[in-house]
Amino acid sequence: MKKITWTMILVTFIAACNSKQPDKQAVLIDSLTKITQADSANKIIDAHYFWEADQDSPKGLVMKKSRPISPDSLTTGSLVQVLNNLHPNVELSYVKTSGDTIFVKINKSTYLTQRMGSSGAEAYLADATYNLTELAGINFVDINFKMGDHAEPGTYSRTDFVWDKK
Repeated sequence: MKKITWTMILVTFIAACNSKQPDKQAVLIDSLTKITQADSANKIIDAHYFWEADQDSPKGLVMKKSRPISPDSLTTGSLVQVLNNLHPNVELSYVKTSGDTIFVKINKSTYLTQRMGSSGAEAYLADATYNLTELAGINFVDINFKMGDHAEPGTYSRTDFVWDKK
């Protein structure tokens, strides 16, 4: 446990001393470090993962497991926070859960719908859908925002996106 604490302190210190904006990978690692903690024996139950869209695949957009998430850290709030840290220009907020659907919204969607391009918007929607459907009993994600050139609101499931089982 001390090793994990010192690692988190070191990561936080390095991030605080860095004068330039952290890259996407650093933000993801920092966010996942905060919500993913193993027990003292460093056992991680790998039934749940944080997913990330890979646009550089020869197959086109594929979803890949990027890091395990311990079940006790798997909450709506922590997943929304990680998505917001990973995509700071697209602020997602939780609305409600009904049945097997989680409802979220993006109040200021211009960046998503006008500035990320079609591939970037699709990758974001895939990231949000895959990660929020890691929650127990959630199969669908209803994402509400003002439609634009590159994305439209709707109810999404994992079947709406291509993914790699690796």
